[in-house]
Amino acid sequence: MIELLTAILVIVTGFYAWTTFMILKANEKVVEVMKQQSEALIRPYITINTLLHPKHPLIYLKITNTGKTHATNLRLEIDKPFYQYGMDGDENNLANFPAFQNPIECLPPGSSLFFDLAQGFVIFGKNADSDKTPIKFSIKAIYSYAGKTIEEITHIDLQPYLNSNNEPNPILNELEQIRKAIEKKV
Repeated sequence: MIELLTAILVIVTGFYAWTTFMILKANEKVVEVMKQQSEALIRPYITINTLLHPKHPLIYLKITNTGKTHATNLRLEIDKPFYQYGMDGDENNLANFPAFQNPIECLPPGSSLFFDLAQGFVIFGKNADSDKTPIKFSIKAIYSYAGKTIEEITHIDLQPYLNSNNEPNPILNELEQIRKAIEKKV
């Protein structure tokens, strides 16, 4: 009888040990997911996008740290030459600008870099030169934080801007009317 009870006790103890082990594994997974979520909330994010000037047909490139911490040792690499305004000369090639040639020691949260690309008619016009102002190109951002290195590639496609308009801004329109009224009185 004692042998039977001992055998049952061994089985019950084994079951508890196995259950405890499974709970431990599940808790480890939960902790890992929580760590990833916490890290995702506080890490830097280098966001690269394009935008239109509110009053002109100029397209900009905007590079921003939209995260919550500094992006350190930021390196930007463009895969094709892009000449501002379609103008000749290495000094007009984005790939030769200091931001694309030298590491940026620190880009704080909320900081942005703006680069003029070109007017829509330079990029999309009859005389557009896709070697100088490509419609599609990519920018690689490599940066560090908390001992980790992130590498992200953003694909830029200017094609959607073809035949699009600037966003109407009633405040800008009102300010323009006020300026004109003041100029008439002066």
